[in-house]
Amino acid sequence: MLRYLSCLFTIIVADNGQHFYKESSECPGNLKWSTAATTIIGNGYGSGRDQLSLPTGLFIEPKTQILYVSDNSNNRIQKRYPNGEIQTAAGHSDGTGGSTPDTLGNPADVFADENENVFVADWENQRIQFWKKNAKTGETVAGNGTRGSALNEFSYPSRVLLDSKKNIIVADTQNERITRWPSTFDPKTSAGTIMAGGNGEGINPYQLNNPLGLYYDEPNETFYISNHDSHSITQWVIGDYEPRNIYAGIPGRYGNSSAQLFYPEGITLDQYGNLYIADCQNHRIQMFCPDSVSGITIAGTGKFGNSSHELGYPADVAFDSQLNLYVSDTFNSRIQKFERIQ
Repeated sequence: MLRYLSCLFTIIVADNGQHFYKESSECPGNLKWSTAATTIIGNGYGSGRDQLSLPTGLFIEPKTQILYVSDNSNNRIQKRYPNGEIQTAAGHSDGTGGSTPDTLGNPADVFADENENVFVADWENQRIQFWKKNAKTGETVAGNGTRGSALNEFSYPSRVLLDSKKNIIVADTQNERITRWPSTFDPKTSAGTIMAGGNGEGINPYQLNNPLGLYYDEPNETFYISNHDSHSITQWVIGDYEPRNIYAGIPGRYGNSSAQLFYPEGITLDQYGNLYIADCQNHRIQMFCPDSVSGITIAGTGKFGNSSHELGYPADVAFDSQLNLYVSDTFNSRIQKFERIQ
């Protein structure tokens, strides 16, 4: 377990400009979190309103601070209001799944706007679904519902987000690419544009490898992409001749050292440029400060467990407006909140 010490350590700067940090408080923002979490959703495994079944994607809408959860095996999206009230935002509240417009099939991720409309990465159904607030059914806004490699198809969409122009951006996992779709959808003509990847599966900086995490730094036109099967994070500057860098992890070499990852999934950045990774099979959340070659464990112990200090195959991370840390603790079927303490 990571112990937070009051003393400050000297930051060692390598000759190549990379930094080595020992504590999160040394990084930009001087942040610390409690190592013991509070469960905010997940009253045991199940399909009750306050229960979850293998949750994956997380999203906190910035204006409303509503927390959205992809309740994967319950085939639904749950939302938790700041007052603690929990409702179903998409799918059937009883967990019934399917491929009809009113159902979802193992949804992997969710994005929401301030009006409580949600966009869902409908994993098994090879589509992105849009559900208006309080709707009983969704509509397809990307993909055609069949698995394939054509630009109007997906092969297991794992992440979804919207840019400032309301274009839909999707991590098309087994097609090894990130695609952008227009805000208006025509099932006959709409198709995605490849924004990153599309060069086959591999460990080179210009290739992706089962991308299961995505963050878009729009002001800098940069994607951060977690390569699940090569245990690394790619920094992809948008543009045909822009750089692609391995930002964290060692491609093709999984492990539990501070420089390694083991099947990374969800990622996010804070306003200080620190990167956070759900290091799934290491049962921890890693923080990579800017230009750092190694990560800092800020949640989890590195071993599977279900105590307030432990995680079980975490799938995603998110922050609220106070930079409290939320973790989708997948195999414990709960959402954990680690309070910011500095």
